[in-house]
Amino acid sequence: MAVGLTVGLAACGGAPAAAPPQKLHVGLSASFARAGGGALWVTDRTGGRLVKVDPAAGRVKAKIAVADEPFGIAYGAGSVWVGARYGASVSRLNARTNRRQARIRVGINPYALAYGSGLVWVTNEASGTVSRISARRNRVTKTIRVGGEPNGIALAFGKVWVADYGRGRLIRISPRRNRVEKAVVVAKADWITAHAGSLWVSSETGKVYRIDPATMATQAVIDVGENPLAGVWIGDELWVPNIDSGTVSVVSPAGNSVVRTISVGSSPIAVASAAGSVWVTSEGDGDLWRLDPAQ
Repeated sequence: MAVGLTVGLAACGGAPAAAPPQKLHVGLSASFARAGGGALWVTDRTGGRLVKVDPAAGRVKAKIAVADEPFGIAYGAGSVWVGARYGASVSRLNARTNRRQARIRVGINPYALAYGSGLVWVTNEASGTVSRISARRNRVTKTIRVGGEPNGIALAFGKVWVADYGRGRLIRISPRRNRVEKAVVVAKADWITAHAGSLWVSSETGKVYRIDPATMATQAVIDVGENPLAGVWIGDELWVPNIDSGTVSVVSPAGNSVVRTISVGSSPIAVASAAGSVWVTSEGDGDLWRLDPAQ
């Protein structure tokens, strides 16, 4: 009955129903994702692999073994940089050949990575530090102590920003001086993105904080789903995965509010954009969801 009604509306010129989301199984888990080098890269933490996906074709091209549960990921300098969640290293892999170029010692339990200007910045959750890696030298050139449990990291507005989950802070680091400049309270801060002149910080409390990067004052607090994590800006909207809700909240900066909520798989922790689609990782079942950004 429902199918017949949908076809009838389309035939009469009514708006067709949205296409159902597509799923691609990538491994035992699907953790973080990053687009780069014409591919979409996904860490399969439980399976111990980095998965290379052709986003246009929607198929897996390669699965590359990475030790100590690959988790955080960055792309830059023609390479994919992957942190070992339960180790103390970052692996550098050639994005074209899929071969490992280097394994670099960092702090304990690296969480998130960010690339910019020939440097890879890594948060080390158990060490309470941030490692700065030179892509030219393939080694750590500076270790910055921040304390707490640093999780998300972002490069924006000429600074390095760290979400300290352990102490509930947003930390600003000077990349020129390699030291902490300022920190403000953000309860259970987990992830950071930058857009529209603001920082957007995911908090495990089920909120996203909009922060002024100049003053570090809170501009707005937005209720999303339970346990939000690694969102990404797509167009002028922030797509936030909610791990414990099994949903994605789409946030508009104009109204500082959620404009729609999309149901996805078990334990979605990261969102990426590639080949005109939105990709959402599902750590609970190892699926990669493909969504229409206009959905």
